[in-house]
Amino acid sequence: MYSKFLTLSENDVEKIKEKLKKVIKCSCEYNIKEINEDDIDDFKINDEEYIKEHKNSFIIKNNKENILDLTIDLTMLSKLSDMDFQIKFESFNIEFKNESKEKIHIKQNLYFSNCYFKQIDLKNICFEDFAISNYKPIDDYKAMIEFNNCEFKNLHFSHNNFLESVKFTNNTKIGNLHLSFNTFEKYFYVKDSFIENISLYKNKFNDKCYFFSIFFKNNAYFINSYFKDSADFYKCEFEKTASFYGARFDKTPNFSQVIFKGNLNVVNTNLNFTFDDLQDRIKQEYEDFNKDKNEKDKKSLDKFANDFRDSFRNFKNALIKDNNLLEASNFHKYELYCKEIELKENWNNRETKTTARKSSLHLKYFIDSLLLGFYRKLSDHHTDFLKVFNNIVLLVALYSVFLFMGGYEDNLKSYQYSDNLLDNNSSLTNAFKDIKNSIIESSFVQEYPSCILIFYYGLIAIGFLMIFWDILKNIKTIYEVIKNEICIKEIIFCVLNLVAYFLGLLVVLIYLNIYIPKSQDSLVVLSNIGIFFVFIIFYLWLVYLKSLALRLVFVVASYIIVIIVLGISISILNPFIGKIFNDEQNFTNPIFVYITFAYTILLILILFSFQKTARKNSIVPS
Repeated sequence: MYSKFLTLSENDVEKIKEKLKKVIKCSCEYNIKEINEDDIDDFKINDEEYIKEHKNSFIIKNNKENILDLTIDLTMLSKLSDMDFQIKFESFNIEFKNESKEKIHIKQNLYFSNCYFKQIDLKNICFEDFAISNYKPIDDYKAMIEFNNCEFKNLHFSHNNFLESVKFTNNTKIGNLHLSFNTFEKYFYVKDSFIENISLYKNKFNDKCYFFSIFFKNNAYFINSYFKDSADFYKCEFEKTASFYGARFDKTPNFSQVIFKGNLNVVNTNLNFTFDDLQDRIKQEYEDFNKDKNEKDKKSLDKFANDFRDSFRNFKNALIKDNNLLEASNFHKYELYCKEIELKENWNNRETKTTARKSSLHLKYFIDSLLLGFYRKLSDHHTDFLKVFNNIVLLVALYSVFLFMGGYEDNLKSYQYSDNLLDNNSSLTNAFKDIKNSIIESSFVQEYPSCILIFYYGLIAIGFLMIFWDILKNIKTIYEVIKNEICIKEIIFCVLNLVAYFLGLLVVLIYLNIYIPKSQDSLVVLSNIGIFFVFIIFYLWLVYLKSLALRLVFVVASYIIVIIVLGISISILNPFIGKIFNDEQNFTNPIFVYITFAYTILLILILFSFQKTARKNSIVPS
C-alpha cells in the first residue's frame, strides 16, 4: 500500500533532497523527509485524489517553537522539471525569490500549511498545484498576496485568515480555483483573468470583493459565501451554471454587463434589498469612483444607477430563461428601483436653460419617477400583497371618515339595497331562528345552563391568559421592537410634512382665487377643489409614511373602521356601483361627489396594482 505514495528509488530520494537544499534557504537547520506510513491517512489509502495529492511528497517541517524564516528560490526550483515530486511546507515564515525575467514553470506541487508569508508578489510563473491552508498571520507577518500574469492548474485556499488583500491580475489563468472556509479582511480582487472552474464554499469577505472581466469557462459555485461589503462582478461571463446557493450579500452586488449563458441558482440567497439600501449603495459607488477624478473624468450618479439596473436585468433575464418567474419578479422590482433613482437624477440635474422639447422630456422623466415611487410605496412594484391590501383598507377607511366628518352619513344609509335578503319575511332569517330556538330549548341546555356559561367564560379566560403569558414571555423582545420602531422625532417630522402639504395647497387655492370668474361662487369652487386635493394628499401621506409605528396605528384603526362600515353597507367600496343597485342614492352634494371622485381615481390605480400583485404571487405562472 505504501508503494502507491512513494514510487521513487532511494537514490532518487537522496538526489531530490540534495537539490532542495540548494533551492531552499533557511536561517536554521531544517529536516527534509519523504512521505512515510505515519503521514498517510489509513481511511483514504484507496482514494485516488488523496494518492495523487500525496504521491512522492517531501515534507519540510519546522519542529521548533519559534517561527523560522525560509526562502524558496523559484528560479532554481523551475530547473528541476525532470523530477516528479511535490513539496509540503509546515510552520515556516515563507519568502519567495524569483530573479528570472522570463516566464518560468514550476512542475512540482507546492502546499503550505500553518505557514506565514512576508509577502507573496509573484509574476510570470506557471504552477501545477498551489495550496495554502491554515494561514493565520500574526501582526508582524501581514502579507499582501498578488499573482500577476501567473498560471495555475489548481489553486486551493482553505481555512485561512487573510489580513491583507488578495489579488489576481493581468491575464492570470486558473484551471481550478477552490476557496473554502476562508476569511478575507481586505480586498479580494480578480481582474482581466481566466478561471475555468471556481468553487467557493463558506468564505467570508469582510471587505470589497471584485471580479472584473472574468471568463468562467465551466460551472461557477459561490455556495454559502458571505459578502459583508460590496461584491462586484462587472463584465464577467459565466459559460455554464452560476450558483449562489445560500450566499449572503449585506450590500447590493453589482452584476453590470454580466453574461449568464447557463443556469443561474439564487436559491436561499439573501438578495432582499430595500430602496434606501440600494440608493445608499449607488451613492457610495458614485462617491468612491469620483473621489480623486478630474471633472471631465467623473461619472454621473444616474450612470451608476443605470449600471445597477443592468445588473438586476441580467439576473431577471437569466431567471426567466430558467422559468423561475417568482424570483425574476423580485429582480424586476430592483430594476425599477434603479430606474426611479436614475429618473430623479435626470430631473435634479436638468439644464435650466433648454429647449421646449427637452423641457417636456425632463417633465416626463419627473412624472415617471413619481409614478414609480407611488407603486413602490403602494405594493413594492406589485410584489407585496399584504402591503397593497393594507393600502386598500386605508383608502376605504379614509373615505368613510371623510364622509362621516362631512356629515354625509345619510349617503351611507342610502347604500342599503332595496331587496334585503335578511328581512323578517325571508326564508333565510326563519331558518336561523329555527336553529337558534332548537339549541336553546334542547334538554341539555335547559338542564345545565350554569355549566355551559362557566365553560364558555373559562375558555375566554384561558385564551386571555395564554395571550398574556406569550406577551410576558417575550416582553424583552417586544420592548426592544417598540424602542427601535417608535421614534418621536420621526413621527413629528411626518406630521409636520402633512401640515406643510396642506399649507402649500392653501397657498395654491388663494392664488387660484384670482382667476375664478365673478359669475361663480369662489368659495364653492375653492371648496370643491380643496376637498378633492385634501383627500388625495392625505391618502398619499398615509402611503408614504416613513414612521412604521404611525403607519401601524393607522392600519389597525382602518381595519376596525372598514369592518364597521361594511356592516352598514358593502357598496361603500364603490359608491358609483352602489348607484346602479339603488337609484335613490343622492349624488347632488358637490363636495360628496368630489370626495367620491378622488376616492374612485385612487381605487382604480390601487386595484390595478392589487390584481397584478395577486397574479404574480400565484403558483400559476402568468
